[in-house]
Amino acid sequence: MKVLILPVNIASDISHKVRALRKIGIDARGLTVTDSNIQSADAIRNLSLERGPRFVSRLRKLIYLPFVWRMMASADLLHWVGDVNTFPGRYSYGFMRRINKPGVVQWMGSEIRIPDMDIPTNPFYESALNEGYEYPMESRETSLANQRKMAGLNFCPLEFAGLRQYIDRSLFPKCFDTFQPIELSEYGTGITAEPNPRPVIFHSPSASVAKGTRFVQQAIDRLSEKYDFEFKVATNVPRREALAMMAGCDIFVDQLILGSHGYAAVEAMAFAKPVVCYINPEIRKDYPADLPIVNADPDTIEAVLEGLITDAEKRRAIGQISRAYAEKYHDAEKIAKDLVGIYREVIDRHNAQRHR
Repeated sequence: MKVLILPVNIASDISHKVRALRKIGIDARGLTVTDSNIQSADAIRNLSLERGPRFVSRLRKLIYLPFVWRMMASADLLHWVGDVNTFPGRYSYGFMRRINKPGVVQWMGSEIRIPDMDIPTNPFYESALNEGYEYPMESRETSLANQRKMAGLNFCPLEFAGLRQYIDRSLFPKCFDTFQPIELSEYGTGITAEPNPRPVIFHSPSASVAKGTRFVQQAIDRLSEKYDFEFKVATNVPRREALAMMAGCDIFVDQLILGSHGYAAVEAMAFAKPVVCYINPEIRKDYPADLPIVNADPDTIEAVLEGLITDAEKRRAIGQISRAYAEKYHDAEKIAKDLVGIYREVIDRHNAQRHR
């Protein structure tokens, strides 16, 4: 089976998947169109199509377009990650319709999030929308337009908890549950490290408003008047540096606004760190019952952090069950085997439809 995963390596997702699929004998290729030092580029081909002046970027796209099409045409299945309008999507949508390949689509966040679905149950998100929220493109219209395009290709969605509520079931009667995969061997042995003499709290926001960084900082400022600890913030730092900081911390703070966790929380759990994150109660039911994330929002973050700063044993215990949770649900090799089953089902369904 030849699988092509493209076009954006959000949170190193494509890299994790390609490597895991290859380990179990699948001919998996990763093709990405943008590069970033905050993502892993292992095992993927990066075309860097957005780099340089506009005319250079356009020329590069024209040169590489036939190559992208050949890659698509040679695959048995296409696995699309992210926004369908990302190049080569807006140029190649018609081509993908013509070659009529079986495929799956995996949305990662803003390209599918619907604000008016979140606002009634998440006041923190509603407030962020008026405070410089970094993803103003989020809307019902954008979400449904992206979904309709993928439905037009007969792609089946892969669903993450925290995003599945946005998928229009009238467009996609068949969806598949999945988890974010990581290569656990890259995140230590699972043995909780000795705590730092001064507890280290680490926060690595990709978008400060969407992650609630202001509220984290306010809590830190108040707590620093009472306790001796270190607070580290890293934004857009190289991936290896950010992971080293995560591995050396005692508490990882993910986000306080969106209501669900992403890859960074999974990586911190794999490092056996207690993760503080806001999980919307309406979304919590979509996660496994044993999710060990310590829930906090802008109103409770100070008290939550205080409880962890002052209790090293509590941090250790949560870190241990966090690693076990990552091993149970986010092991890339296990997920790769699940993906193969999904791919085969999608291919079989596609072939059955063609022969009707």
